[in-house]
Amino acid sequence: MANHLDILAPEGREYLIEIAKHIDHAQQHHHYQSSSSGMSFTTGLLLGQLSVVLLVIVCFKYLLLEDVRYGRKPRSFANRGIAIPAPPTKPSLPSTTTILNKTVYDVYDHTPESLDWMSVLLAQAIAQYRDDSKVNNRLIKALAEALNGGVRPDWVGHIRVTELNLGEDFPVLSRARIRPADQPAGTVRAEIDIDFNDQIMLGIETSVLINWPRPRIAALPVSLVLSVTKFQATITMQFNTIDGQQHISISTLPDFDLEFEVQSLLGARTKLEDVPKVTDLITSKLRGFFVDKCVYPNGRDIAMPTFWAKRDIYAKSQTNGGN
Repeated sequence: MANHLDILAPEGREYLIEIAKHIDHAQQHHHYQSSSSGMSFTTGLLLGQLSVVLLVIVCFKYLLLEDVRYGRKPRSFANRGIAIPAPPTKPSLPSTTTILNKTVYDVYDHTPESLDWMSVLLAQAIAQYRDDSKVNNRLIKALAEALNGGVRPDWVGHIRVTELNLGEDFPVLSRARIRPADQPAGTVRAEIDIDFNDQIMLGIETSVLINWPRPRIAALPVSLVLSVTKFQATITMQFNTIDGQQHISISTLPDFDLEFEVQSLLGARTKLEDVPKVTDLITSKLRGFFVDKCVYPNGRDIAMPTFWAKRDIYAKSQTNGGN
């Protein structure tokens, strides 16, 4: 280019040199603006993202979170115009009719159900208890302690358990059904037939003390072997409320069949074996005890476990402590 400039006149050369300087200056200025605009765009993008993140954090803190140092402010849906029904003071249980309708059970036409599965489970439990009772004669020792406890009358001497056999067979349950209960009105009960034929045996030795004209003047040795050989009955189970707590009442209907065998041996030197009067007396006492404790309307009331017992006790203790 210098060769071409030498051909031109001095004024032309100076003019062209000025134009070249302006072009070079414009190119340098454009390059600086391009690099500056790129940096400005990157910086603006980063600042915009950071401002959005800070805005989200501030909104989350002041709109959704609360300061634990000042406690929790009570909130209610009522302040927002939402109607909430007040909970009842005491929840009401569904009626028996409602339960029967929802479970599709007709107490008059429903066919009795088999309880073979329950018989198997009960047999397994009984077998386990029989096996556990043999360890260190624990059941014999427990019976001896119970028989010689405070219930023993003063005219009966020390009682020694000589024999204990819990049998080998198992009860058979059948014909489970739901039937109307006699009382209270409007309730139902479960009825289950049980058939048990075995020989549960208990042998004891004791003495009848003669306390007149002075205490323990003489004693009559007595050896007894009591056996339960047959028990056929209908067992009922019913829910009842006793003192505000739910119980399950278990009893036996009066048309039961309970058979005993009694072997007796009385006397020291001269022994009387299987005296009929003794057999009748013991059998009647045992049947009377069973009727008084287990035959309907009598029975055994078992309290149902509740999940709120510990909580209610704690709440009551807190209330009494506050007062």
